[in-house]
Amino acid sequence: MDLIQKNELDPLFEILSLLYLCHNANWKEEAIQSLDEYGVKGEEFFRDHMKILETYVDTFKKYKKDGTEDSFFFEQVSDESFQLVVAMAVENRYYYDHPGETDRDWLRGCLAYLINDPQDHPHLPGEKDLPRLPDELAILQFLDTADIKNEEKWHALNFLRKPDYWMTCLFDTVRANKDAYDRAIDAVKKPLDKLLKRAAVYEDAQFLKIAGTCADTPVIYLSLAAPLILLVLYTHGYQGILLEALRAEDEPGKYSGEAVVRQAKSLSDKSKLDILCILKHTSMYNLELAEALGLSPSTTSHHMNTLLSSGFVTVEKKDGKVFYCLEKENIAQFLSILERMLLS
Repeated sequence: MDLIQKNELDPLFEILSLLYLCHNANWKEEAIQSLDEYGVKGEEFFRDHMKILETYVDTFKKYKKDGTEDSFFFEQVSDESFQLVVAMAVENRYYYDHPGETDRDWLRGCLAYLINDPQDHPHLPGEKDLPRLPDELAILQFLDTADIKNEEKWHALNFLRKPDYWMTCLFDTVRANKDAYDRAIDAVKKPLDKLLKRAAVYEDAQFLKIAGTCADTPVIYLSLAAPLILLVLYTHGYQGILLEALRAEDEPGKYSGEAVVRQAKSLSDKSKLDILCILKHTSMYNLELAEALGLSPSTTSHHMNTLLSSGFVTVEKKDGKVFYCLEKENIAQFLSILERMLLS
């Protein structure tokens, strides 16, 4: 498993995430609701562990600078479209450091690849293997068959038309907010230092295995702006700094019923059960599973992320591709706990 772990935050990822939170007036309520849906007591967990995030966001918001295209990046976007913005920024951070060298063809090809990403290779392809969209007609034809929701296609269309312009605007906004970020870090320095010390000795073995398999030597950063995230891109990954606290809620005797319910929810539709039945016989990569199920690659990826987070599925690398395989021990343990709760 080749990866580099950093016991620090990534300013680029943090600033982007903070800007997104600042443009969502209901972020706190949504965070609590997500925690409730996860299976912990949302308000209680937020009060005990996430007040640092509230201070972090409020301080950043106090000093933040508005960008010329904030609406495009942070308001008129779904969570999925914003994840695409983040992936483009992180995977093209070279242009953040070299703002005068943006390459429209590369950025357009990279964006098109990420839109239809099959998620079965641990690295971005070379420029010659990226999609080529030389004109408006090619862009429209690409989007006509792209694996993307219809309501998100307008955003993708504008992004694809002039990716160099949009990335320049985005990176200019990030640079303009470096001072606000520094002030926000200063405002939470003491509790953040404590969390960083705890994170230095905490290891999420499952996540590290996934990160080391799904990407070639990724750099793994901690995140406070997205404190419960587990995200693996091609060159970078992000691990929420409060995940240890969340995992502690799953310890025996503490919300154990909710943990079982959460795993059971991951089997709540036929497609996920079909995936597990297929993987019982053989491991497969994402595109193979999508074809076997008659689903789009993005829908299959969504199902796989749910099954990965529940521990029912894991990943392995074979012949340069990322394969999903059944985590039989975890499934057996889940069934054993369920049997003990209901039948013993």
